[in-house]
Amino acid sequence: MADRRIRLGFVSAAHLHLRGLLRNAYECAEAEVVGLAEPDDELREFFAREFSGLAVYRTAEELYERGRPEAIVTCADNRACADVVAEAAARGVHVMKEKPMAADLELADRMATTAARAGIRLMVNWPTNWQPAIHLAKRLVEEGRIGPVWQVHNRAGHGGPPKDYAQRGPISRVGWGWLIDRERNGGGAYIDFCSYGAVLSRWIMGQPSRVVALGGRYSKDFFTVEDNAILILGYPRGHAICEGTWTQPATPVRTPLMIYGTEGAIAVTGAAEVSLATRGMTEPEILTAEPLPDERKSGPAYFVHQILTEQPFEGIVSVEIARDAQEILEAGLISMAAGEEVGLPLKSFLD
Repeated sequence: MADRRIRLGFVSAAHLHLRGLLRNAYECAEAEVVGLAEPDDELREFFAREFSGLAVYRTAEELYERGRPEAIVTCADNRACADVVAEAAARGVHVMKEKPMAADLELADRMATTAARAGIRLMVNWPTNWQPAIHLAKRLVEEGRIGPVWQVHNRAGHGGPPKDYAQRGPISRVGWGWLIDRERNGGGAYIDFCSYGAVLSRWIMGQPSRVVALGGRYSKDFFTVEDNAILILGYPRGHAICEGTWTQPATPVRTPLMIYGTEGAIAVTGAAEVSLATRGMTEPEILTAEPLPDERKSGPAYFVHQILTEQPFEGIVSVEIARDAQEILEAGLISMAAGEEVGLPLKSFLD
C-alpha cells in the first residue's frame, strides 16, 4: 500500500478545523496533498505561509484542473457544501465533509443522493471519532458490560465566538462569520455542538422516535443565533440528552460522554480513558483504551485508507448515521420553534 497514495485536495478554508485537517493529511503516508482552493485572498495567503509548498488556488475548478485530486476534503460552510459535493461528483472525485453533514436535512439528502448516483464515496468527519476512548466505550456497550442502554448524555462546547472575531485575522473572520449566520450554518451552538450528541446517540442507541429541544441567546447578545441549546431524544425504553454551548468557561470541569445501562454506567473522561461502574463495584474501574491504528488516527487518514482498500466508512462518519443525525437536528429545530415534541421520522414530500 505504501507505493500508492491518494491525490488529496482541499476545497474551502471556511471551517475552523481546516488547519488541523491539513496537518493530519501531511502526516498521512497514504495521502499526497495537491492543493487548497479558497476564494478569500487573506486565507489563501495565510495557509500558503503556514504550510510551505502548499499549492493554493482561487477556485475549485483550478484545483481540479491543475492539482488533479482523486479525493477532496471540504471545509465549506454547511450550506455551500452541497454544491461542493455536486461539483466533485461530476468529476468522479470522492468527498470528505467536515462535521456536521449540512445546514438542513434536504441538503444532507441531496448530498447523499448525488454521491450515490455518481458512484463516489462520501464521508462526514466528526473529530470525536478519532478518540480511542469513544470506541472502547462502544465496545463495552456491545459486550453487554452495562446491560441494555437507557441513556446517553453528551455535553459539548467551548467559549464560542468573541465579540471582536472579525478583527482577529482571516481564520476568525471567515470561520466564525458563517457559524453565526443561521442560513449558512443552520443554527448556532445547537447545530455546532448538539450535533455531536445527536450523532453519538444515533450510533449507540439508534434513531429516536421523538425529539424535544430548547435553546436561546442567553449570554452573547452580539449575534442572532442561539448560544446554548439542549436536545432530548426519546426512545421506547430510554432517552438521550445532547447539550451544546458557546459560553463554556475556558477551563471546564465536565465529563463529555456518559452512557447509562440497566447494570452499570460508562464515563468517557478523556481521549483515551474510560471509567466503568457496574453493580457490586465499590469503586469504578478505570480503563485505558489502546491507541487506534494509524489509519484511524484522523479523518483524512481514515478517508484515504478506506478508499485505497475499498472498504466502507463505518460508524458516525458514515453517510447513513450522519444523515440520521441531521434528521434529529432538524426535528429539534422544529421543536424549538413550535415549543412542542416532534415525532420521527419527519414527513417528506414522498409521504
